Amino acid sequence: MDQQVIIFILYILLFLFGMGVMTGGMHALVGNRMRRTLERTANTPLKGLVIGTFASMLLQSSSAVTIITVGLIGAQAMRFSQSVGIILGANIGTTLTGEIAALPVGSIHYVFLGAGVLMMCLPFRRFFSIGSFLFGIGCLFASMNGFSSLSETLIQSPFIRDLLVDANESMIYAVIVGTLFSAIIQSSSATLLVCMGFLDHNILSLPAAIAIMLGSNVGTCLTTYIASLGTGREGRWTAYTHILFNVLSVIVFFPFIHFMSDYSMMIGGTGRAALAHASVLFNLITGFIAVPLAGPFGRWVERTRL
Repeated sequence: MDQQVIIFILYILLFLFGMGVMTGGMHALVGNRMRRTLERTANTPLKGLVIGTFASMLLQSSSAVTIITVGLIGAQAMRFSQSVGIILGANIGTTLTGEIAALPVGSIHYVFLGAGVLMMCLPFRRFFSIGSFLFGIGCLFASMNGFSSLSETLIQSPFIRDLLVDANESMIYAVIVGTLFSAIIQSSSATLLVCMGFLDHNILSLPAAIAIMLGSNVGTCLTTYIASLGTGREGRWTAYTHILFNVLSVIVFFPFIHFMSDYSMMIGGTGRAALAHASVLFNLITGFIAVPLAGPFGRWVERTRL
């Protein structure tokens, strides 16, 4: 069993490595343009939400987009009021990883890994960046297969079995588990993939998986908070807003976990797809609810000296 836990941790590391390589490749392709776009065009909360969504979809990391935003505010290239919409959109864009993970990809990760390595070996900088992106996707798919294949073995561990039993019985406990797990590994997407592996074998209930997904949105705020420590007041308030928005979103949606479970299963058909759809719905709905409040909130923070 200890060996299986080590392999499980290695698959998490493979996923995080793949996300890092994929994000690095895409950042090399569009990073500077993305930064300039964030500076120029996020002048209203709705525009910020749209731009933040697309930026996070391209970089596949809400933390990366939020950290870039904190950096721009620290450099006084952006006002705090411009950042609120971007933060809302960043949470939406990163749900693309879950939708990709829900696809029945089989052994296609070998194709992505092979194509990625081949393009990285070519003596062209742009091809290296594209190859890095493809290789990262291959690592993501490989880790997905690993999570699914290991889930039945891991349930034999008394600690993991008790953890999942408690999560299935208590939605509050499941939210806490999701928060702590994603805070430790700093990836809500990895948390989602681990839940999908347990869902594949009916080890984890869909409502519990959705509750863990809600908690994972809070746990990943830690990276943004750490990044904001060296910035000024508005940079720190960007991190505080990220935390506040995610915590309030979980509180608002918590009573509707079972309704969201039934609805997402109806449109998804499988537990894996239903969890991915629930993540998209949660972030879309909370983002659009918060947009009308983003402008007044941003201007209030800029006017006060908190």
